[in-house]
Amino acid sequence: MDAFIELIQLAAGTRETLSGIPSSRAEWEELFRLTAMHNLLGVTFPVIDKLHDDSDIPLGVYTRWAMAARTIKHKNERMLEYCRDLYRRFSEDGFRTCIFKGQAAARRYPSPLLRQSGDIDIWVEGDRDAVLDYLRARYTVKKVFYHHCDAGIFDKVGVEVHFTPTWMNAPAANRKLQAYFESIAGEQFSNYNEELAFNVPTARFDAVYMLLHMLRHVLDEGLGLRQVLDYFYVLKDLSAIDREQVLSDARHLGLTGFASGIMYVLEKVFGMDRNQLLCAPDESQGQFLLDEIMISGNFGRFDPRNEHEKDESHVKHARRKLSRSLRFLKYYPGEVLSMPYFMCWQFFWRRKHNYLYKGR
Repeated sequence: MDAFIELIQLAAGTRETLSGIPSSRAEWEELFRLTAMHNLLGVTFPVIDKLHDDSDIPLGVYTRWAMAARTIKHKNERMLEYCRDLYRRFSEDGFRTCIFKGQAAARRYPSPLLRQSGDIDIWVEGDRDAVLDYLRARYTVKKVFYHHCDAGIFDKVGVEVHFTPTWMNAPAANRKLQAYFESIAGEQFSNYNEELAFNVPTARFDAVYMLLHMLRHVLDEGLGLRQVLDYFYVLKDLSAIDREQVLSDARHLGLTGFASGIMYVLEKVFGMDRNQLLCAPDESQGQFLLDEIMISGNFGRFDPRNEHEKDESHVKHARRKLSRSLRFLKYYPGEVLSMPYFMCWQFFWRRKHNYLYKGR
């Protein structure tokens, strides 16, 4: 565990050397396993590559690390082209958009092509029905939820088309959040990045949105360190004025408690300077979050508590999510207690609009 944290800090530039090199193949295999579990093989490879010159890294471990980094780099090169294509398509048809998460977050990394990517997320300006009508006339719309739909635009990569970036379970909190998104949307839809050739979120937006995104992961499936590393680079990108505004926005949206836990993880795992943190760390909440993160891994895929049948029914899915959420009641009572309401509301809303079925 210590070697894993020190490796992350070396990759993030907050540490200069390892206090000790793994001495056995088993230790190297465990380091590789933990790094892969959190989708950090790419961003840590430059460190491993340097260590390989002076340390006896088992050839099998080094080769797998190098191959993973090469695969990640090639995928990111393709993903950038997909993002540019997607942005052009919507722009030519009169929609303002913003690519967020993924390739937009990667631009802040020292080596953007080494950040492990997933699907493409694009926020499209406009009424939900208008966006859906546009998509259905051209592509396959697979699933529709409150905040996004899965659109079959490309054969080899998934695209989530967002009507709004995210949501909160509590109705009053969600109304406040959607009003916040509406107030800041115009800046996101006009923040064109010349190098990437598409619109990207501002640092101020990402500093609020990514907090919400991490909270959703914690409550819904599990949070990995890759998402926290994204936030590390967002906070480094904030100006002093933006930092004050983000903290004000976080207070307004009721996020300061969760933020204080994330600050603890940023300081303990990534070695972030306290002057760059958004607020003071909370050790109690932060250690609880860190324990959950280390069990969960990326998207909660390694958490045995998330195991379920492949074709899980709506009822079993709801029961599992609600049961899982109870362990967060102490720290996020509003969101946990409102989860049954939101899940029921969204189910009947989707059924009313025939969104429960694939292709509708």
